[in-house]
Amino acid sequence: MTMPRISEEKRKARQAQILDAATRCFARDGFHRTLMEDIVRESGLSPGAIYCYFRSKHHIVEAISAERHARDQALLADFVSAPNLSEGLSRMTRALAGLLQDPKEKQRRKVSIQFWAESLHDARIRKVAERGIRQRDLLTAALQDAQRTGELPGTLDTDSFSRVMLALLQGLLLQQAWEPRLDTKAFVATAMALLRSALSGAPADSRRRRKSRSGSLPQFSSR
Repeated sequence: MTMPRISEEKRKARQAQILDAATRCFARDGFHRTLMEDIVRESGLSPGAIYCYFRSKHHIVEAISAERHARDQALLADFVSAPNLSEGLSRMTRALAGLLQDPKEKQRRKVSIQFWAESLHDARIRKVAERGIRQRDLLTAALQDAQRTGELPGTLDTDSFSRVMLALLQGLLLQQAWEPRLDTKAFVATAMALLRSALSGAPADSRRRRKSRSGSLPQFSSR
């Protein structure tokens, strides 16, 4: 007698149920203190149902990280596909402000911070984290494209600036984890205003401003 095959839709729903349960456990109790038994209990499923999808806690970590990377990839893709940097920053502002107000997303990001810490000592988690780190290449490439079209000064170190942009987001996530009542909308709006100010110096405009306000604007160099 053969068992009926589960539909793809039901399989994805079951997998999401397990990952949501694991995320709640990690956010509430911490990565190390959470056991597979805790995830089983939180999910309301049987141990067999859990192990049918994930053989271990590390496999669950990989799946949670993959989902986060997919969401981040969508944000970056929306930024890169914008017709110009100004529109790209506007899209990112709206997306981040909305995303970080979602209670589930706050939990996910709190768990992400734990994974960052674990990646310093656990080679398997480090390998997963590096997949997300490499996504920064898309951002750097977008900044380089903007340089070629004259939207950005040619002296801007695009690799370093993409790191600064990423650091703003990572800093926000850390502060939000420490201060749950942090005004994320204000943080995002301020961060984007700073980025706009730094990125607004198209070549001709930059020369004009430097003549009238010598030394008053930040200078970017690839050296």
